Amino acid sequence: MALIDTDGGFRVSRRIYHDPEIHRRELDSIFKTSWFFVGHVSEIPEPGDYVTRPLGVDPVIVNRGRDGTVGVMLNSCSHRGVKLCRPERGNTKAHRCSYHGWAYGLDGKCLAVTYEKEVYGPDLDKSRFNLRSARVEVLHGLIFATWDFKGPSLSEALGHMTYYFDALFGKFDNGFEVMGSPVRTRIRANWKAETENLSGDGYHTMITHETALRFGLFPSPEDVAPYGDLIGPKFPGRTVQCGNGHTIRIQHLPIETHPPGFLGYPEELWGEIERNLKPGQVDIMARTSVTHGSVFPNLSFLENFKTATDGPGSMCRYTRLTLKVPVDEGLTEIWWWHLVPADASETWKERSQRAYLRTNGPGGMFELDDNENFLGMAEANSGPVGLDQSYHYVAGTHHPDAHGLEWPGHVQDADRSEHTLRGFLTEWRRRMELTAVAEPAASIR
Repeated sequence: MALIDTDGGFRVSRRIYHDPEIHRRELDSIFKTSWFFVGHVSEIPEPGDYVTRPLGVDPVIVNRGRDGTVGVMLNSCSHRGVKLCRPERGNTKAHRCSYHGWAYGLDGKCLAVTYEKEVYGPDLDKSRFNLRSARVEVLHGLIFATWDFKGPSLSEALGHMTYYFDALFGKFDNGFEVMGSPVRTRIRANWKAETENLSGDGYHTMITHETALRFGLFPSPEDVAPYGDLIGPKFPGRTVQCGNGHTIRIQHLPIETHPPGFLGYPEELWGEIERNLKPGQVDIMARTSVTHGSVFPNLSFLENFKTATDGPGSMCRYTRLTLKVPVDEGLTEIWWWHLVPADASETWKERSQRAYLRTNGPGGMFELDDNENFLGMAEANSGPVGLDQSYHYVAGTHHPDAHGLEWPGHVQDADRSEHTLRGFLTEWRRRMELTAVAEPAASIR
């Protein structure tokens, strides 16, 4: 029986989260050829600005060249492989190795070799030692890179997710900017656990985040009733498989507003949203309570609407990006970015940051709740009996598909479902070619 079995259900062997050999295969099958998020253009606004980031699991330098273009190159000297750039961010005219002093330009070209003629003679071809550069594309300020120059473009790889990305990150005239620097921490759990959760798991919210609910960090129907016509006691939501492992969950507030209202954003920016988006995208973004999903394999996004940021009844939005970088099969480094509309007032940006910090990042209430679950999954499945069990991803399979919408992708008319998790794992299986790897019958139960 395969490690992922879809015959009569959707069962997943727990080994895919804990097996070192499977992790090693992931590095080649997934983390060597995918498109990865590496930063935001607002982090490197001036020529010579750089940040150091992971591209998949390889360290890279992300910098802005003298001509204003964004470049991404392996953060490893071509001579002896020493980490070339050690600071997390800065501005420079060139990158110089601390070991033998070799220097590289912002475009990755090898500029200088110490004692070149004495050590290497008169005929050294320095172009042979240029840094390994990645293929780069920028979408709404988000910088993506891949080592694969022959594979699909970013747009082709995103497929239907492009429509939702445009709605989320292309709705303001001057886009988003990063608030502060990204925060990172490590958790003893597999990288796929949090990615699946953020891919669209609305099933866990009422249980895992019960304390946040009691504190009023989620708006109730009564909180939002003054802003529109109340249409029911529940928050309607849908989940979408966008293809290629990309997913999104969109939950709306239980109100109708005329004209469309984008509660939580400054009202002076509402006109930009309507002007920049298609009618179907306006319908998606109007009245949203929470929107979250994942870009395969390890980038997740979340736009949230929260109350109680500056006192009872106050409302504000925040947008976050999360990157899950595997250190090994049982250890993940997590990066968080907080994004705000570039044209919002400084006062609004600070309110958004307070709402974000209260709930997200290493000290955020939601993150602490979720991490307890991910740690528990790792701790309970370290033995041979636990690894012989399977997870069952069948929640929501009885729900109907949504019809009559302009939403691209496979849309399910259900807020609490594992529809998106199945989409993520289906692509994982395809990339890993696990269907061709037969396992003993006892490997999944």
